[in-house]
Amino acid sequence: MALKAILFDLDNTLLDFSGFKRESAFAAAKAMKKAGITLTEKDLYERIFKEYDCIKPRQKVIQVLSSLKRKYKLGIVTDAPREKAWQRLVLSGLDALFYPVVTYNDTLEHKPSLKPFELALFLMKVKPEEVLFVGDNPERDTISAKKVGLHTCLAEYGCIDYSEELNVADFTIKRFEELRGTVNTLDD
Repeated sequence: MALKAILFDLDNTLLDFSGFKRESAFAAAKAMKKAGITLTEKDLYERIFKEYDCIKPRQKVIQVLSSLKRKYKLGIVTDAPREKAWQRLVLSGLDALFYPVVTYNDTLEHKPSLKPFELALFLMKVKPEEVLFVGDNPERDTISAKKVGLHTCLAEYGCIDYSEELNVADFTIKRFEELRGTVNTLDD
């Protein structure tokens, strides 16, 4: 059966959430300390890191997604609350590329629950075997997507503690732009 849609996890898959948040908090803490704040740089960093929520798409993401959107439906399945997910999509310039965007608020269940995936399939009007899911967490993303019947791709570059033993994905990519090869393989 031909591939008709691609679903993505958001944080650490499309967006370099952890890296950008860490770098930004460190730079802000350093500047605040230099400006005379009495807290230590480490304390400032930790406080800022908890609150900071400005992110950017990973390298090549917009280019690859724009290309894929010409042929496939693109959607999001994320554990983020609706407001945060949309904030991240808008700030990163990715908001116009996806429908649906299924967030925690839509099912009140986090992955590995199957409900977020099932809702996305319903909204996209596609069968599980017509969809590829791309995510960075083997336990929450890949395993649950496979249970629904989706093809799966692990975004190894976004894994916090990557472990070969946990990877049950059909495909693995080390850089986002490798997704094109995965899609071509499924479309053959």
